[in-house]
Amino acid sequence: AEKLEERKNDRLDPMRDGMRPSVHEMKRQQEIERPGKQLFKQEEVLVKVPLSYQMTRSLALETLLPRVSAEVQRKANLHELDDAALLVLLLAHERGVGRFSRWTPYIATMPKKPSCGYTKEARPFMLDSIKALKDEFGLDIFGWHEELVKAEQYADRIANMLTRDYSPFIQHPKGISPLENIQWSLCQVASRATGGSQKHGSLRMVPVIDLINHDANAGGFVELTGKERFEDGDFVDASEEDSGAFVVRSLRHGRRKALRKGQELLASYNVPHYSSLDWFVSLGFVPPERWSRWQKIDAALPRIRKDGPFAEEPINTAELWKGFSVEF
Repeated sequence: AEKLEERKNDRLDPMRDGMRPSVHEMKRQQEIERPGKQLFKQEEVLVKVPLSYQMTRSLALETLLPRVSAEVQRKANLHELDDAALLVLLLAHERGVGRFSRWTPYIATMPKKPSCGYTKEARPFMLDSIKALKDEFGLDIFGWHEELVKAEQYADRIANMLTRDYSPFIQHPKGISPLENIQWSLCQVASRATGGSQKHGSLRMVPVIDLINHDANAGGFVELTGKERFEDGDFVDASEEDSGAFVVRSLRHGRRKALRKGQELLASYNVPHYSSLDWFVSLGFVPPERWSRWQKIDAALPRIRKDGPFAEEPINTAELWKGFSVEF
């Protein structure tokens, strides 16, 4: 009996006698200490983009402030611009810097003609798409053409304002006018920016994950706080340096989904308040879950505050773009 008890203690204490525990022993010890809790694997994270690889508000200010004159700063203070406008200026400037910019590989992944539904160049194709949505899926497209025109006019006002105030202080690609460069950047930010926490910037341009296509049943983009721990039931062990990083896992209906060789990684864009028209104007397409008729029903009870100290998760992209995008 004493030998059995001693052998049992050896299994429970793998560091006994100074021996380094094996991975199997560590997992077994975790199961003993956390009975009934699911063990997650670090390799579930298929994509991780650190904060240092993201375009953020702080980076935009750090880059642009030394370039803008004191006189312009008094009239049009950069600090008063929201995150979206700052990202537009930063992206336009880095595009103008060209091959000497550290962001050149990221900018190379962006289409020369962005996919925003409101652009005049894409109008003939968008009108054909609108007609197809009506004929094939019975989508109610009444007034869509007029709303596209309004969105274009609103975007042009923003681009003209940014060009007037800041274009002399940022670089632009050769052969492209400042207005065209800022219009291109505005469309990229409108269709590719990701919502995040206020701590690191409520709107950011995040390389790699903005190449992932949408699926409403997939997992979303998760921003790490740096406090995630396996023992707390999180899927990753994070450190303070991981704060602000975005990670993507392969999930389907909330469950882990192993990908076969060549199978595409998908993610949910998590914009539940977007209507079919919102999707079409900002992203240039309408996802299948918005093909059928739908109507948003407001809650009967007042909303619970989710900002500041009441925050439970990052604000969704639709909320972040209020006041910057067109209201429908």
